Amino acid sequence: MRSGALRIVVIYIVAALTWIMLSDRLLFLFHDTLNPQVYMTLSSVKGFAFVLITGYFLYKLIKADEGKLIESVKRSVKADDEVKRLGNIITRVNNIIIITDQNNFICWVNKAFEDFTGYKFEELAGYSPATFFAGEETDMDDLADVLSKKKAHEAFSTELNCHKKSGEKFWVQGEYTPLFDDKKQFTGYIAVYNDITWLKYKERDMIRQNEKLKEVAWLSSHEVRRPLANIIGLIGMLKLAPFMDEKMKIIANITRSGDELDKIVHTINSTIETEFEQVEQPVK
Repeated sequence: MRSGALRIVVIYIVAALTWIMLSDRLLFLFHDTLNPQVYMTLSSVKGFAFVLITGYFLYKLIKADEGKLIESVKRSVKADDEVKRLGNIITRVNNIIIITDQNNFICWVNKAFEDFTGYKFEELAGYSPATFFAGEETDMDDLADVLSKKKAHEAFSTELNCHKKSGEKFWVQGEYTPLFDDKKQFTGYIAVYNDITWLKYKERDMIRQNEKLKEVAWLSSHEVRRPLANIIGLIGMLKLAPFMDEKMKIIANITRSGDELDKIVHTINSTIETEFEQVEQPVK
């Protein structure tokens, strides 16, 4: 029985008993002062009055309860519509979304998640996210940090290296938000992920390019200087050499140093060209 109906029954019983006791008590007090005919008339009228008054009383109580019920239904319908609207929005967004319960088990994923990872919700429900997405290259310290913050019910963000159902690797930047009910009891997490794979590969390329640039800088500053210094010194000696055979020997040394310098320049150019070719290749 609904609480509203029970309340009406209780009020009705209390009012009926109160009416019966009071009316009977009043008739008893005036029993000796009233003639029998009047007494009988009042006894009959008392019963009719009871029916009319309690009927009206019940009508008002039921009407008030119906008003509350209608208002409650309206609020419930409005809340359901809002939930459906938000559900449709979350389902259609391009971000990857996972909702986990208080035990860190998956209880919902959106369509973007299924399309991106290749996993269906039925395959994941009731499992921890790490069961499917952690791989050999996933940083276990990062996973441990995520679990630690989840246990503390913190809001946080992090980057993770994950794997699709096909085995393909990808990087995500995740925003984790704890969920609580109306009683402030923890119910789980909603995690919204952005695919940052392309950014991670760009970072990797930048690091490799920096290493190559350091290598080129070292070749330029050390390897090039040595044959160049030889050439400069030999040219000075060539100017001072008095005999032709000495000049010819110096010119031969200049030629060897020039060849060595040319090889170094070719090495530098080859290194730079190879690096540019790698950068221009699409990320796989």
